[in-house]
Amino acid sequence: METKPYLKNPSGIMPGVSRLTSNGFTLVEIIVILAVISILVAILTPTVLKYIDEARDDRAHEDVKNVSAMLNDLIRDTGQYPGDLAGTNFICGPGTIASAGSTGWAANSAACTSGTGKTNNSLSNHLLVNDPSEDGTTDSTGDYRTTGKFKWKGPYVASTSEDPWGNAYEVNVSTLKGANTSPTWVISAGPNGVLDTSTSATTLSGDDVGVRIK
Repeated sequence: METKPYLKNPSGIMPGVSRLTSNGFTLVEIIVILAVISILVAILTPTVLKYIDEARDDRAHEDVKNVSAMLNDLIRDTGQYPGDLAGTNFICGPGTIASAGSTGWAANSAACTSGTGKTNNSLSNHLLVNDPSEDGTTDSTGDYRTTGKFKWKGPYVASTSEDPWGNAYEVNVSTLKGANTSPTWVISAGPNGVLDTSTSATTLSGDDVGVRIK
């Protein structure tokens, strides 16, 4: 029987076995890396989403507190109540009008504005510019006073924004009058986009985020 000469493998690696070269990873190594990445994503995703949800909730709480404080400053400066000047039962910031159900809140954007005004939302027409009558001008009829000891000293905010979930902040301004003792809220519908708190309620319901002005 003829014996074939033994040929030494110059690579020193048995035939059929993959090896790591300067050109990349072996298939097995790539699979392991992808598996590790998948595990890390599965572990970290719920934590990241939780932090995002908490950040949105924190921002909404700060926003309603700031709007409430600015409305109180407005009342103190002018000696006038927004409810006496607004042409609607609600003043609202920009964003989608949240579903109100039977809670008594604004059913649509028409319930939040009586005209175009100087800005695109009625909340700004009180806090950003002096145009609560929403007729596009500032005058002695329907707007805050501009002269004397008690007058509009705004702007009280640099801008108004929608809540973290894209909905409008609302104020049931019809009760924000001197002789009215009913609750007045600055409110966001929260993550579910539905207002669960009644306009006459004294405490919040559901996941609504709000502050009582009075």
